[in-house]
Amino acid sequence: MGGMSEQTLGGGETLGLVRVGDTVRRPAHATGPFTREVLLHLERAGFAGAPRFLGVDEHDREILTFLPGEVVPDAALLADAQIASAGRLIRAFHDATAGTPVAGGAEVVCHGDLGPHNTVFVGEEAVGLIDWDDTLTPGTRLADLGHAVWCFAAVAEPLFDLDEQARRVALFCTAYGWDDPAAVIDELGARFRRARDDHHAAGRVAAETVFIDLCSWMDSHGPTLKSLLS
Repeated sequence: MGGMSEQTLGGGETLGLVRVGDTVRRPAHATGPFTREVLLHLERAGFAGAPRFLGVDEHDREILTFLPGEVVPDAALLADAQIASAGRLIRAFHDATAGTPVAGGAEVVCHGDLGPHNTVFVGEEAVGLIDWDDTLTPGTRLADLGHAVWCFAAVAEPLFDLDEQARRVALFCTAYGWDDPAAVIDELGARFRRARDDHHAAGRVAAETVFIDLCSWMDSHGPTLKSLLS
């Protein structure tokens, strides 16, 4: 690698992720071929908010361009301008895949783990989405929005009261151009139930407990949250 050192990149779930110069090296993963197809499509479509796939190195690792900027994993630290900018960037990503072969007959390609932890900011501007991995799949805008709103608005988290959660949900949805934020809350509740059931079926007790609690929160507070969005 021309004498360039490897810098371990932490903070995510991908093991073996390193930076080499202006590139990121990532071990091969199960959905690698599809991920590469999507990234190449986004490059051809002119979507600048995703890393570029550059090939494979001598260790059979994917080579991606490094996106400089800052990741803000704590939703409490996000400014309104950052939330709105992220909503616009995610809309541009979805639009770039809508009705294309990579969507495979679905509405769009879903990133599957959208949130501030996978968004790169330069100041108040969201400039990139990262961690294109095993959650990448064809799907609906609403499914991807549910996860994004959960993370950007900290829905069901103790960071904010219901009024502030609703304000952030509305801010994100408006920036994206989604005119039915209550439907996003319904989708998020359905996502919690799916995750609870999947973890139960797989015997992952600790993870199941997390989503049991989230489902209970949504049953108790979801109707009020939706009423604040109407």
